[in-house]
Amino acid sequence: MSAIRLQDAIGEIQDCYIAEARTSRIRSRKWIAILLAAILIALGLIACAPILFNSLSDDDLAFHSAYRGNGIIEINVENKSDKTLHFQKKVKLERWSDGQEIPAHGEVIFTETTIPVHSIGTMTIDLSRAYDLTELEKPLSNDHYYLILTNNNFVFGQDWMCSVSFVEKTIDEIVYPEPISPAEADPKLAQQVETDLQDFFGKTLLETDRRAEVTSAYYESCAKLIHNSEKTVIHPVSPAPYFLYDDPPEGTIFDSNLPEDVQYQLIGIHESSVDDYFFPVGASGEDTAKVFSVIIPQSQADCFRVQGDAIKIGYVMIYDTQESQIPDAYTLIHGQLIPISDLTSHIVYEDSQYIAYNVTDYFFTDIDTHIAAFRAWRTDLFDNEDVQRRIENVYQYLQNGGIKMHLYSE
Repeated sequence: MSAIRLQDAIGEIQDCYIAEARTSRIRSRKWIAILLAAILIALGLIACAPILFNSLSDDDLAFHSAYRGNGIIEINVENKSDKTLHFQKKVKLERWSDGQEIPAHGEVIFTETTIPVHSIGTMTIDLSRAYDLTELEKPLSNDHYYLILTNNNFVFGQDWMCSVSFVEKTIDEIVYPEPISPAEADPKLAQQVETDLQDFFGKTLLETDRRAEVTSAYYESCAKLIHNSEKTVIHPVSPAPYFLYDDPPEGTIFDSNLPEDVQYQLIGIHESSVDDYFFPVGASGEDTAKVFSVIIPQSQADCFRVQGDAIKIGYVMIYDTQESQIPDAYTLIHGQLIPISDLTSHIVYEDSQYIAYNVTDYFFTDIDTHIAAFRAWRTDLFDNEDVQRRIENVYQYLQNGGIKMHLYSE
């Protein structure tokens, strides 16, 4: 190679290294700038974290869980901090032995996820749609389950562990107040009861040890009253024919916490000889009424499904059509001797054989009085504005023509 060509080659190599060095310096400056920006952001997040993520010390909270069965867990949370705690509606279920999360296969339902400052609240978690309860309720050997609760997607917020046992179902002992009488439940209605029967109306039949004795004496007094009245008194048809009622029309919503397609399931109908306080509906043990009821949740979790106990809110009594047409005929309903003619505006079904009357007005003065008295007795049932509205909505629906009864025929 000639001296000139060698010198040119060396020059090209030098130019290449110089260009690469310049590019490297530019890249280094870019990476340094990015690194500095990341450090500033991280420092900013660290500085703001207590504000953004509402950090709480473990000593500020106390948890106690109780398994109620059917996948329902109630967690008693004591918030001793100066910050309101907002649990997210997310949870992880893990086993202590391996720390592996048990995957959920459905929706987990939460209620009462906000715990105010310096207060105690109960959060309810329903796992029934998300996990195999049969598997969870199997006893574990030297192991247990725990829940992980969060206030920020298990990321920047704090997570809290709460042990739970699915084997021991905690059932609180129900303590009812003193049993009430129908007269105490509705004093205004008690004034309409026949004088000879008012003493019975003032007794409680909720105490089962004397119920049969008092009821038998009541029926004897009814027979004596009817005999002395010298009136033609007719009784409801016994056994009562099997009646059905129409489901609510499409779009009817009694409780917005439930889907539209299950609203009709809130209404129950059955045959009964007594009211909510076990006071007889008629003048003999054979006298019965078709009773409409609405389901009341037994726990907060039950608000989101059709489950619970029931309150009776509608009564229909069925008579023989020909007997109802007897001039000056009477009937005895809930301690009141009533002319059949007073019921003609309350007919909900009629044919040549049977006639059915809506006699709800003879069982309580108004729905608010009835609900208040029932609540005073059944303190074990869950109560809030949604439940109150549910009862009122069903009652208004039934009383405003919703009882569309028809005789069942195969």
